[in-house]
Amino acid sequence: MLKIRKTTPQDANILADMAAALNAHFGVSAPPYDGCALAPALQGEDPLVFGYLAEDDTGHPVGYALCQRFFDTDTGTLATWLLDIFIVTEHRGGGLGRRLLARIAADAKQKGQRCIGLAVYESNPARRLYDRIGAALPENALVYELRDENLDRLAQEAQI
Repeated sequence: MLKIRKTTPQDANILADMAAALNAHFGVSAPPYDGCALAPALQGEDPLVFGYLAEDDTGHPVGYALCQRFFDTDTGTLATWLLDIFIVTEHRGGGLGRRLLARIAADAKQKGQRCIGLAVYESNPARRLYDRIGAALPENALVYELRDENLDRLAQEAQI
């Protein structure tokens, strides 16, 4: 039986390794990082980054989901943004992704939130799961990223 538990700062290296596996799965050549970069964000009573880790009977990690809170200007309330969700190949298709999302939903509802947001690659088969649980694409919504050289270039325009 798979066990799902809240992440802790001590899980940072495991989570960083699984994030690297997620990036590799989608061919994303993001620079690798280790748990030292993630651990501070997982600390505290209400951490910046929080999530759940799925483990098999031996305690071996087989999946994770990481989130962070944000202020939803559509509803005027705090909400949760799903940063990552990843299940190792041999545990896909068995409902683990849904169980992780259910834990995140229960956490959000307990905190009085009305929304979980996420972005997904168009080619990601997990889109079927998002459709089944009732997640919807906001009309005409796109997700943009501004990073690396483009972020540097724009920041140089600031008149501070």
